[in-house]
Amino acid sequence: MLFLGLIAAVSLLLGYIGATVGLVLGQLRVALLIYALGDAAVGTATSLAISTAGTLMGTLRHAVDGRVQLALLLTIGAPSAAAAFFTARYAHMVDARLLKLAVAAVLILTGISMLVRRTARPADPPAPAPALSPMVAEVVVGAVLGAISGLVGLLLGSLRLPAMIRYARVATPIAIGTNMAIGTLTGLSAGVATFLEGQVDLLAFAVVGPATVIGAHLGAGRTGKLAPETLLRLIAWVLVATGVLMLGEGLLQRAFTP
Repeated sequence: MLFLGLIAAVSLLLGYIGATVGLVLGQLRVALLIYALGDAAVGTATSLAISTAGTLMGTLRHAVDGRVQLALLLTIGAPSAAAAFFTARYAHMVDARLLKLAVAAVLILTGISMLVRRTARPADPPAPAPALSPMVAEVVVGAVLGAISGLVGLLLGSLRLPAMIRYARVATPIAIGTNMAIGTLTGLSAGVATFLEGQVDLLAFAVVGPATVIGAHLGAGRTGKLAPETLLRLIAWVLVATGVLMLGEGLLQRAFTP
């Protein structure tokens, strides 16, 4: 219980920081829960359920403040939720370590490229529209990231958010709120699958979940008070930090193997 309380405190902070930029930042929490619960599948499923509770509260706050776009929920959220439900049912059959390494590398490279581009060329004109149809790109991004989410137990909003800004070309605050709403749909879908498999630890969820929800609510309220450029810089730094956490997650799990 003491260790779960410490995880709850960490999750409160992560929920606050993540919701500010439309993310959940469950990478550190999932590693700690795997140690606390002594089972990788249960720790991953429980962390996903907690993340979903946090995104749900953050989504409500973003929606009230007008930062959720319904069209993107259909083109990105629906394919993401469907793919996550399917892969979550079979996640225990797949070694997800290589997937996590690939995701971590993409996060770090994406964050660094955003920082370098905005530091070196602050006055650049807007990038031309991508050749790929935005709607097709949104469906593909949603389905692919949803499928990976179900496998690795993470909502992967940190990958979806920059893709939404690039292809959907919506204002950053709206992309942040909508990204969290899509994360909620994805997490609910995968969460139902893992719950049906009996992999969610209800005690850990009851202890860590409320702290995550509180942090997400407070962080989502902070989004509307930050300038778009500040949000983009914060997103870039969070992407890099998240990628580093994912790279170190395996080492952390091995160090804390019960």
